[in-house]
Amino acid sequence: MLLKIKNRKNAKTAALKRFFRNDDGVVAIEFAAVAFPFFLLIVGTLETAIVFMAGMALDHGMQRTARFVQTGQAAVANMSQDDFKTMVCNNAVMLPSCLTTVKVDVRNFDDFTSASFPSMTKPNGDPLDDADYQYNIGAPEETVVVRVSYEWPILSSVINSKLGNMHNGNRLLISSWAFKNEP
Repeated sequence: MLLKIKNRKNAKTAALKRFFRNDDGVVAIEFAAVAFPFFLLIVGTLETAIVFMAGMALDHGMQRTARFVQTGQAAVANMSQDDFKTMVCNNAVMLPSCLTTVKVDVRNFDDFTSASFPSMTKPNGDPLDDADYQYNIGAPEETVVVRVSYEWPILSSVINSKLGNMHNGNRLLISSWAFKNEP
């Protein structure tokens, strides 16, 4: 009877030793432990890069269009706020549904020291309504501040709380440029 108990104990110990020595499937287990953080890092990096590229596209579109205001071409062409939006969107090729999402605020001032403008978001983080924006391209030699905002949707919900700056998880991209109109 005592011999049976020892053999059973030895059999269990031997089985445990065989289990821990066996390395079949170790690579699969290591991959499973590392795969999720790795893919999360890849998705986060790609999402961040796309957001920065969209911001650069918005900057490019706004600056090319604001140049029309600065040189007086917008005044000669009687460019409206909708025309300004259309031109920004045509120059910023990467922004989906740009015409419905982009918001334009153009204000003129006597000089740079008097230039001030309100936030482009409400206190709760929402973007302002269209009625809160102005469109006044100013006269020659007046200081003008052009601001354009675009709400970029963050696609990966895992990282949107860190990349998004609005209460709905999206990112509000803002591009600004202050200049003095040419004579």
